[in-house]
Amino acid sequence: MKVVKLRLANSTLLDPAAAQWKKIAAEQVTLGATPLHKQPSRYVRTAWAGKPVGSVRSLKVQAAHNGKNIAIRLEWPDDSKDLDHGDGTIFPDAAGVLFPLKGEAALESMGSPEAPVNAWFWRANLPEGEAQELIAKGAGTLEPAPKTQTEARSRWYRGRWQVVFSRPLSVRGDAVRFSVRKAAKVAFAVWEGANQERAGLKSFSKGWQELSIQ
Repeated sequence: MKVVKLRLANSTLLDPAAAQWKKIAAEQVTLGATPLHKQPSRYVRTAWAGKPVGSVRSLKVQAAHNGKNIAIRLEWPDDSKDLDHGDGTIFPDAAGVLFPLKGEAALESMGSPEAPVNAWFWRANLPEGEAQELIAKGAGTLEPAPKTQTEARSRWYRGRWQVVFSRPLSVRGDAVRFSVRKAAKVAFAVWEGANQERAGLKSFSKGWQELSIQ
């Protein structure tokens, strides 16, 4: 997956409807359900037994940078725009971009204490522009990163979510770092709120993919 260099302001890169995104080839990523037997909560394993998990099975991904910031655009079909918890039968739609912080971190289990995972997380009920940056060291261990420099903008248009994450290429602290002409690893996750997906109940790409920064 290539991260194309564009001479654009970060505000343009962050716009999911910007015309410049049409010039960047999109890669189709196949998603699968998280295994129910690996959910850390016994209640979740029991309550979801026999129910379908992972409604979203494909995702379009594009990536670009302007020399200072990297932007990753996700797009997927969704018949309903789920923004809140409603009466408890639905949850907000959400998406995440994941990076290993050390070597080949275990993706299915969201890393381990020895090989954690850095996640950028967007949820439809967050204020516009806001994203969460998280660190995971195994299933059920997500914690906020000490400092968040990631932004996200979104729009739901004609039955499709379009979400763009953006972050400086170089940052300090416990977070993934990017270098031009150096590959990184990336994975993706989507939560379908209308299917009551939240926490570990989601669709995700089954393996790390190479992210090549031009």
